[in-house]
Amino acid sequence: MDEGPVREDFEDFEIEHLPEIKDLAKLDEPDELYVVPLTRRPFFPGMAAPIVIEVGAYYDVLKLIANAPQKLIGLFLTKKENADVYKVGLKDLYRVGVCARILRVVPIETGGAQVVLNMEKRVSILGPSPRKTKHLKAKVNYNTDRKTKVTKEIKAYSISIITTIKELLKLNPLFKEELQIFLGQSDFTEPGKLADFAVALTTASRKELQDVLETFDVVKRIDKALSLLKKELDLSKLQSSINQKIEATISKTQREFFLKEQLKTIKKELGLEKDDRTVDVEKFEERLKKRKLSEEVNKVIQDEMEKLQVLEPQSAEYSVGRNYLDWLTITPWGILSKETRDLIKAEKILEKDQYGLEDVKAR
Repeated sequence: MDEGPVREDFEDFEIEHLPEIKDLAKLDEPDELYVVPLTRRPFFPGMAAPIVIEVGAYYDVLKLIANAPQKLIGLFLTKKENADVYKVGLKDLYRVGVCARILRVVPIETGGAQVVLNMEKRVSILGPSPRKTKHLKAKVNYNTDRKTKVTKEIKAYSISIITTIKELLKLNPLFKEELQIFLGQSDFTEPGKLADFAVALTTASRKELQDVLETFDVVKRIDKALSLLKKELDLSKLQSSINQKIEATISKTQREFFLKEQLKTIKKELGLEKDDRTVDVEKFEERLKKRKLSEEVNKVIQDEMEKLQVLEPQSAEYSVGRNYLDWLTITPWGILSKETRDLIKAEKILEKDQYGLEDVKAR
């Protein structure tokens, strides 16, 4: 790749028409590719996906690639998921990845760019580039699926994959549009692409996905893809079953709550039941009948009772006011016990309740 004049920005850089992409594909595939590491999961040929490139080393690489005629880049998964992409070398990457062609670059206001890529084909790393470069670059070999005769076995695999995907979409319609587009453009003569598309729909682990990417034999690949797809279907069914159980439990709880509220309302209308606020007020008023309140205490209690009448029983303020009134009305205002001045009796009670402390008691 020529590292000549570099595009400084990406305004108006967009490849929109399919014929132009086909014309680009006729260009010679470069023997070397700049490499961008991936940490989460690999991409598969036939996919189109956006990635975000932050300002830094790979943003500079993006400028170089955008300036090249082929506009191809190598995407390879790191062996460790938590790897630092700015510190990895070729030895830290899986050998097989994909080459992707830049379709569009959209600058981001905060810096960097969102890049729309079309994944072209599998590529294998042969070794580091002999040319000195400050960016990650590798010699690569391009792997194109050979034309495979559609045997009864492959056709059966293909039908099984499509059937499984359709079942999966009933439970999770997230990729329904992508499936319709794919099925409209593909047929059973490209089982390798079907396998790649199917496995890309799954939530399989990095290692499982990379294993499929590294499988060049189409029959073995489609077998692995179907296996992963079946696992995904079983997982989706289990998830759907759990969700239905939870929804049923919630619906039952909500129904019971509404029925109880309706029953309370009916009882109130018939005078068979009083609400919590009425019960509390009547209890406090019954206590006050046995108390002799001073004018100041009575005013405080009446003010609190008025506040309680306008508050909702479910509110936090209601609980605070109720507890305060409970304390105010339980206090024995004006209720006096008979005063006893029998010192001998007092001494007995003191000796019973307080052990020791003879010096203190003698005072």
